[in-house]
Amino acid sequence: MPPDEWIDLLGAPERRPDPVDWDAVLARAGTALPADYVHLAEAYPPLIVGGYVRILHPTARAGFLNWMAQAPKVLRALRRQPGLRVHPDSPGLLPWGVTVNNDHCLWYTRGDPDEWTVVITDLRQSWSYDGTFSSFIRKFLTGELRCPIFPDDVPGGSKPFQEP
Repeated sequence: MPPDEWIDLLGAPERRPDPVDWDAVLARAGTALPADYVHLAEAYPPLIVGGYVRILHPTARAGFLNWMAQAPKVLRALRRQPGLRVHPDSPGLLPWGVTVNNDHCLWYTRGDPDEWTVVITDLRQSWSYDGTFSSFIRKFLTGELRCPIFPDDVPGGSKPFQEP
């Protein structure tokens, strides 16, 4: 999703995010990340959307929202779960967010990063969405899509929270 489509969906950012060192992100991830996520991270500071989904950001000041800090922790937790294929296995799971209930929001890294799909898991059950990161966020926020792992009152009607 190009930056102007993010603005149409989320409103204008309250502040510019800190510049992202994409070389450092690539070194940590071992792969490029989807362009829609890159566009979001370059246009917005860390976000909580729908009052529920925390989108991890490479430059977040709060550690619980920082992709660089959280991705390795999430990957370690996922590797302890039998039967899960975790990045750098290909295809594997790679985090992009976490919910306020600590559900993991992940990419399924099959093919080109711009083709990666979405997986949500609470480590007891998993749910897959056969669409991109930006498509998932848009459909989640507009109510077109319901993830059965999420509570019934999600998404909430509040505007996206942006880290101050």
